[in-house]
Amino acid sequence: MNVYTNNIVTAAVAFPFIAFAITVPYMIYQYRKFGSIPWLRTIIVYSFVFYLMCAYFLVILPLPDDRSAVVAYAATPQLFPFNFVREFLAQTTFNAGDPSTWLATLRDPYVYEAIFNVLLLTPLGMCLRYYFRRTWWQTLLIGFSVTLFFELSQLTGLWGVYAHPYRLFDVDDLMLNTLGAMVGFWIVGPALRLLPDIRLVNEEAREAGMRASATKRGLSFFIDVFVAQTLSSIVIGGFGTAGLESVARSQGISWGLVSMSVDFLFYLLCFVIVPVITKGQTPGQMILKLRIVRPDASPARWYQYLARYGFLYALVLAPLLALNGIVSLDPSRMPEMGMLASVIADHRAALVVCWIALMCAWALSLIVRAIRSAVKKRPFVMLNGILSATRVMTDEAVGVERDRKNPLDVDEVSALESLIEEGGTPLSELMERAGIAVADEVRAWVPDPAPVVVLAGSGNNGGDGWVCARALAEAGYKTTLVTPDIAERMKAEPARSTALAVFSSASENDLPLSVLVAPDADVLADALDDAMAIVDAILGTGFSGTELREPYAGWIRAANRRRFEGSRGKGRGFHRKRRFERADHDRARRSLPRKVKDAPFAVAVDVPSGLSAQTGALARPTFVADATVTMLAYKPGLVKPQATRYTGTIELARLVDTAPYTARLREACGDR
Repeated sequence: MNVYTNNIVTAAVAFPFIAFAITVPYMIYQYRKFGSIPWLRTIIVYSFVFYLMCAYFLVILPLPDDRSAVVAYAATPQLFPFNFVREFLAQTTFNAGDPSTWLATLRDPYVYEAIFNVLLLTPLGMCLRYYFRRTWWQTLLIGFSVTLFFELSQLTGLWGVYAHPYRLFDVDDLMLNTLGAMVGFWIVGPALRLLPDIRLVNEEAREAGMRASATKRGLSFFIDVFVAQTLSSIVIGGFGTAGLESVARSQGISWGLVSMSVDFLFYLLCFVIVPVITKGQTPGQMILKLRIVRPDASPARWYQYLARYGFLYALVLAPLLALNGIVSLDPSRMPEMGMLASVIADHRAALVVCWIALMCAWALSLIVRAIRSAVKKRPFVMLNGILSATRVMTDEAVGVERDRKNPLDVDEVSALESLIEEGGTPLSELMERAGIAVADEVRAWVPDPAPVVVLAGSGNNGGDGWVCARALAEAGYKTTLVTPDIAERMKAEPARSTALAVFSSASENDLPLSVLVAPDADVLADALDDAMAIVDAILGTGFSGTELREPYAGWIRAANRRRFEGSRGKGRGFHRKRRFERADHDRARRSLPRKVKDAPFAVAVDVPSGLSAQTGALARPTFVADATVTMLAYKPGLVKPQATRYTGTIELARLVDTAPYTARLREACGDR
């Protein structure tokens, strides 16, 4: 057992160096793929790396001292399955009827080595199922491949490092290791209901990744400095190799000045010239998908890039130059340098202490501001950004901000739809794409098939809901669609034809889609109680008013009640129920109540029902969404401050390339 312990200790000693080596590549990968670095994912990844190191060290260590040594027992591979069982039965004194032999049996090398071989890949199976979302047969193949790699490492003498095998290739190890991977796969199954879903962790990371965090910006700056300094060092080294240093010195030119000039040119290249060419991105920002823009997200100008990084380096270099001046002051020349120099020389130690204190205070203020920025989810603003009137944003956030700054009125959206239809994309196709976009949003936040309730109105917004319901049912979600009337009686087109097609498809393909036509309150409440997601496709951009009519008002109240008070099976208290029935949730308030723990995820189609897409005015009641999938363009009402708590995260589904149609629309509006 001491051998196993020593190998694990070796892995623990080596792990910090491996972790340090992979940190920057890991951060770059996470920022590029998700936009942020979730703590749970990071813990799992680094734990998994440590586990792999332990497993491999346990397999290959200890190493022989002599690379040409011949290990007799390892010379011939053991290719007989279950040989460990035969060896155990041949040598053991185990007797099932004699308890005194049980403990000794557990200490038998054949037993504890077999148990160890099973446990060796058990964590691998757990990670494959939970983190990598692998199926049982994928886990089986990966587990077998890993143990085969281990055994071949032993058979080949660590892939040729040693002249002969120094550990035994054993087919029993292949079997037991693979069994261990499957044991890990089965063990983690019941825990999946309790552990955070890694897919939801990824979605939350993408949402958080909209912000240009201080860490992300710091990493991009580190990459830029590394690139500039590396290129500068290569060029200066080339100059030195070519003999230019001696030439410069012979001409009385300071080689230090030449080196500083080359540094300056490459820093100017990375921080000014490259952003001008790439429209706001340094090399590090290109890697991490960041961009320098003006405060309103419009493109910055070349002089703003120069000012931003010029101020930054001035703020950094000025204190360093001041410290250098204090330290290098020559006391023998004080009479020539004046009274100020004398004062500095007399209080040099105190001034250095003050300088250190000021730098520590400045660094501490940066840390505090970065933490406050992360906690409050606000931009991390530095002085050079204020002076240059620039900010750093993610590419995605720049696009969203520019879209939000240029919303289309409701009438303009209707005109845009007409232009798109004239361009060859019928409204029925737009409805199909809109419904699928909403279904994708539901599936992103409810990854495994679960009950979903779709509240569909009688207009074209309801048509989007019918498509969404069909798409979810095709993906295996048990979907309940609530509608005020049968599809044949719908008047809006293409909603009517779409609803009939969806109903027919569900019947022909036996999809898990049920339709509730004008259900009473109890039937609706039962459906909402079981739901893991609610889709609001009741009213669209054409709504305006202060009160919703029935049955839509009742549907929205029931959906909000389910999310803020819980299911009826959870036992809503009489007082809370009466409060809701008095419409306390409908009244204007600065913040909404806290959602219950098991609240279903709520998605609004185009705009939450009850919210005016044009003005942002709130009707009673208004659907409260976690996410709103709005089509083609932002609407003015969605970007109003009071709308934020009802829209949740807004996702723009363009459905088509809207740029040419929007340009035509702007031209048409400008001609009027």
